[in-house]
Amino acid sequence: MRYKVGNLEIRSENAAKPMSDAAVPLVDWIAQHDHVKAALDYGCGKMRYTKHIAKKCTSLGIVDSTIQLTRLQRINGIVTTIQEYAKSKWPTCRIYKVEEFWGGIHESYNLILCANVLSVIPCARTRAKSLRSIHTALAMDGELLVVNQHTNSYFTDIRRKPSTRRHLDGWIAQSRKGATYYGILNKDSVIRLLIRYGFRVKDSWIEGQSNYVLVNKG
Repeated sequence: MRYKVGNLEIRSENAAKPMSDAAVPLVDWIAQHDHVKAALDYGCGKMRYTKHIAKKCTSLGIVDSTIQLTRLQRINGIVTTIQEYAKSKWPTCRIYKVEEFWGGIHESYNLILCANVLSVIPCARTRAKSLRSIHTALAMDGELLVVNQHTNSYFTDIRRKPSTRRHLDGWIAQSRKGATYYGILNKDSVIRLLIRYGFRVKDSWIEGQSNYVLVNKG
C-alpha cells in the first residue's frame, strides 16, 4: 500500500520480508494447527507464511494491495509477481486485492493469519477497514491469529535519529530510500484493538520479540 502522511509517501509493500525470513515460532504454531477447510493470509506480502498455511487447508486465500500482488519482485529466488507465483503453486488459490476484500467477500475462512501487518499501517482508518473486513470473512467457528513484533534493537536505533518523528503508535523514519512507518503494538494494545472491532480473545502470548493474539468472532 501507498500512504500519504503529510508530505511523505510511505510504501508499506517495501516492509515485506522474504520466505526465508519466516519466524520459527509462528511456523511451528501453524504446523501444529488442525487442518481446516479454508485458510487466509491477510497482508501476505512476499508470502513468508503462505506456504505453511497452504499445508493446513483445503482452500487457500491471500490478500494484499494491488501493487504488492502485481509488481515484479524476487519470490523464493524467482523474479515474478505474487499473483503469478501463487497461481502456479496453488492453482485454486483465491487472490483478493485489498480493496475488493474491504468491500466484502462471499467466502468465509476457518483460519486467518494477520502477521506483521497492523504495525506497518500508518493510518487508523485503514486498520479499521482491515479488522472489520477480517471479522466479516472469519467463519463463526473460525480463528484469527494476529502477530506483531513489538521490540528489537533496530526500533531503538531508529527512535534516536533526528529525522525520525512520532506518528500514531510508532515512528516514521526517513532515509534516502524514502519514508517507513514502524508501529509499536504490544500485546495489550493489540488485544484492545481487536476487542474494539468485535473479536473475543481466546489466548495471547509473547514469543521472543513478537506478541501473538488468538481470537474468534465473539
